[in-house]
Amino acid sequence: MKTFSPLRGLVTVVVAIAVTLGVVTLTAQEMGHKPKPLTKEQKMMMKNMAMKNMDTYMSSKDAMMKLPKRLKQSQDEAIKYGEELFNSKTALSTNGQACASCHPGGGTTGGEAETPMASELTGETYKLPIASLIGAAATFPKYKVPSDGVITLGDMANNCVMMFMMAQPVDPASREYKALTAYVTSLSNDDEISVGKVPEMMKKMMEE
Repeated sequence: MKTFSPLRGLVTVVVAIAVTLGVVTLTAQEMGHKPKPLTKEQKMMMKNMAMKNMDTYMSSKDAMMKLPKRLKQSQDEAIKYGEELFNSKTALSTNGQACASCHPGGGTTGGEAETPMASELTGETYKLPIASLIGAAATFPKYKVPSDGVITLGDMANNCVMMFMMAQPVDPASREYKALTAYVTSLSNDDEISVGKVPEMMKKMMEE
């Protein structure tokens, strides 16, 4: 006979609430969203950047022949830079922790990560099991408890930057944000997409 696990009960309640509120939140967002026309400056940006880039690689067959090389070069550069950021103890962090401190090679140390800040409710820190990031990108967007909502892979990276590396979130428009997500996403190459998939270690916690 299994004993009641507070964590299992909490997770079950959170999941139930998320499922219930997810539809309501989505509907509210749809009703509240009002698209706005481009500004004059945005139109000029599209003309001077996006359209010129399109002309460079898509205006003719000869131009298209340059695209595969540029595509691979750009992707490889982003992934390489993202890996450097991932392994750096200073680029994204203020406390000497790197993404690789918990996820060497993108995997897991198999231990737990302790939140630097304590809960106001319990007065204690939380110790969270460290999941592998290999294949993780294929499960996003997904619901995450700290955000109490569905978030993207980039949001999750920023959650870790703020919660465990005690640094300001990375600007989504920055080269660093795109490179970091490119590297972490590359760890899911050839994996089947399964949005919202619950990690096996979380399933085990729920069953305890």
